[in-house]
Amino acid sequence: MTTTPPTTNPGTPSSPSDYNFIDGFDAGNLIIAGSNNKIEDSRRCTIINGAGNYISQLYNTHIIGDFVSQTDPDGDSNDVDSPLLNNAFYVGCFNGFHSYGDVVAYASSDERLKDNIKLIDNPLSKILSLDSVEFDWNEKQETYKGHDIGLIAQQVEKIAPELVSTRQNGYLAIKYDKLTSLLVGAIKEQQEQIKTLTDKVEDLVKKVESMS
Repeated sequence: MTTTPPTTNPGTPSSPSDYNFIDGFDAGNLIIAGSNNKIEDSRRCTIINGAGNYISQLYNTHIIGDFVSQTDPDGDSNDVDSPLLNNAFYVGCFNGFHSYGDVVAYASSDERLKDNIKLIDNPLSKILSLDSVEFDWNEKQETYKGHDIGLIAQQVEKIAPELVSTRQNGYLAIKYDKLTSLLVGAIKEQQEQIKTLTDKVEDLVKKVESMS
């Protein structure tokens, strides 16, 4: 079978020297445990455990858990929207990633990586349409217990659908970190309203003082 290297470069300032497929595919790959997992035409990839994972034509991609790839080795859909990437680590555990220590991470946000940049329309009205709620988690999920606070994903989806994703189990999830952009816009819009009102009050005060 004729194969070609991955079409996406690792994108690091200095890629490892073995990002070179001249000497063959399937070098440095490892499947440690699990069932119905497969790695082919790839390099330095790992499936640590789980089932139904398929890595193809990728470099330095690693999986732990179940059904992370778009299809399983048999070609059946895993109901995953995004394809696997080079230089990435995936956790396919439906009840989440739990760490008892701090998780320190940074999200890409460089202006050079973005096209079609424009200000968010009406951020204040969008924020005002959301309800800040408190609630009790029910038994339809296992990740969370007891009393909590948060937002309703269906409400967020109406004003910012890009912040909401549908998981494989059909339930909605919110990218809470992205809400900061809406909050920043809402605060700036509110400050403009406050300044307008303040200027009007100052004008009225001056008029009253001039009449006395």
